[in-house]
Amino acid sequence: MMKIYAFGIIFVFLTLFIVAIFKINELKNIKYYPPEILTNKKILIVYYSNIGNTKSIAESIRFIVGGDIKQIELIEKYPNNIFTMSKLIRKQMKEGVLPQINNIDISNYDIIFVGSPIWNFSVSLPAKAFLKNNNFENKTLIPFFTYSGGASKKKIINEVKNSTNAKDIKQPLFMFENGIILTKEQIIKWLNNI
Repeated sequence: MMKIYAFGIIFVFLTLFIVAIFKINELKNIKYYPPEILTNKKILIVYYSNIGNTKSIAESIRFIVGGDIKQIELIEKYPNNIFTMSKLIRKQMKEGVLPQINNIDISNYDIIFVGSPIWNFSVSLPAKAFLKNNNFENKTLIPFFTYSGGASKKKIINEVKNSTNAKDIKQPLFMFENGIILTKEQIIKWLNNI
């Protein structure tokens, strides 16, 4: 019985792996034509990623559009223990406290992509700190988010608007975390509709 169970797990894993390989090869043939707003612009992709999902999306966006990429780094990192971290984040959210982050200079860029996971139905606190700490007045802001469910997209968009002075905020990408392995075509479709 255990051999059948183990074989089933291996079969499912190999099937998913093969599908992913075919999908990645398929993506190499997708033609991407940058929207006019991205043409001849200096692009920066900034992201906060705790477990790597948002980082994966940020790297895919960079692969597609080019530009520079920077991770939002906390001055004082969150605890490694997920329960302790969640408790601290809930406390910070309740008190309206944003973590201190290292400065990222955006002054030389025209387009800023900002990526964040969604925490407790909100933009992550490090990403909010980045939005609040920078002047986006003459920039185009393009947000993207990873989530595992339950987030109100309208609420998240309002949070972004209320956290920054950006006048030009494009429609964000919301990427469900379970679909992250096969994302480039979704990103291209989103970029083509900005």
